[in-house]
Amino acid sequence: MSARWRFCCSPPRFHRRLVPNRPNVLLIVLDTLRYDATTRNNMPFLASLVSRGVVFTNAYSTHDFTPPSHFSMVTGLRDGLGSDDDRLENGVPYQLQRAGYDTFATAANVLISTRQMPTFRGFSDFKEPGDINSGTVVDAVEDMTEIDLQLAMLNCRPTPHARTMVYFSADRLLPMFLEQIRHARPPYFGFVNLVDTHEPYIPDPNVYAPERNLPPGFNGDIVGRRLSPELSNPDSIADPARRTFVKSKIAQAGAASLTSIDLSPVALTIYHRRYDELAREADESLREFFDAAQRDGLLNNTIVIITSDHGESFGEAGLVTHMFHDRGDYESTHHVPMLFVLPSSLHSTTRLVDRRVSIASLAPTIYDMAGLNWSAFKTHYPSYARSLFPLFAEALPKYTASVFVPKPAKQDLSEAEQERQKALRTLGYVH
Repeated sequence: MSARWRFCCSPPRFHRRLVPNRPNVLLIVLDTLRYDATTRNNMPFLASLVSRGVVFTNAYSTHDFTPPSHFSMVTGLRDGLGSDDDRLENGVPYQLQRAGYDTFATAANVLISTRQMPTFRGFSDFKEPGDINSGTVVDAVEDMTEIDLQLAMLNCRPTPHARTMVYFSADRLLPMFLEQIRHARPPYFGFVNLVDTHEPYIPDPNVYAPERNLPPGFNGDIVGRRLSPELSNPDSIADPARRTFVKSKIAQAGAASLTSIDLSPVALTIYHRRYDELAREADESLREFFDAAQRDGLLNNTIVIITSDHGESFGEAGLVTHMFHDRGDYESTHHVPMLFVLPSSLHSTTRLVDRRVSIASLAPTIYDMAGLNWSAFKTHYPSYARSLFPLFAEALPKYTASVFVPKPAKQDLSEAEQERQKALRTLGYVH
């Protein structure tokens, strides 16, 4: 069943005069950033950008896992990762390039790969982690098994295809992205993925001392994500060969770290405190990026979109982090920030939009801002998302919204979804 949105009245008319002719568009994804992490105290610079554009206070991700949520962002489709829908021509990068845009990207998260996601091959210049990282990263994502992926992300410890997870932080990655912008030919579309708030939560020790006030036996490198049945109880595996294989994987990763997950209130507080500190570090890097871009005149005809692929849990429903295979969808993992920073000539159009929207709407919105016709996508895909462009200036109708959240398979990164879950979001929704 396709995703459906119900409105009690018609959506407002388009106001294409709001944006410059063929503006540059930058999409900044702060990986794993919860909506409530973007407060003025926590991320003061990001909060200050509210006065420079359009803010959607009730934006939700389609997934709690990086690849499918990014797929939704750049295609407008709420599902289809790994199916025939994951094609080059379905992505914003390819369509904008065909329309004369220069396209480029830089990604810190190793799961954002042109090898895995054909829709990202439309970028003329894509700096993937293996291209820019001289350290050790996951450089064979396409060969990962389910066990490899879980152990790598749970423990950040070596497995055959997933060595120590080392990411570029925003203060190193954004200058690279800025260089791409400086060398781009307008109009251009740039994408960057930042993973500063992703686990393991290890802030700058010069600012935050991770070992301070730790509870006894607390291990800050452990991620409390729910394990698959195979990893939780390998002895229950009927097939001897598979049982031996899984046990060997666990031995390689370190069995102790799989069993000592700490969900005590003190431990969760420390997890969250570290996460908030990383959000502050990312916020400062954003400020430096915007200052440099503004100083060089790179934002005069540029719309900057800031959002996240999913949130993070810190004890909500007894869960920690994200990517809960079959535990449902939660406010903590799906409510994300979404901000459109407009050129200075349009700051007077600033508004807060409380309407509940999806990150899947980013693709048709970008097409609208670039003046492209996306009706063919809507005709071909019944579940194609709605553009947010009409909401930038019009009064908003009252509404209710029901959203289907696809749950992708985790056997490998190219498999299609297995099931869909429906979440009815109301004012009284707490999880």
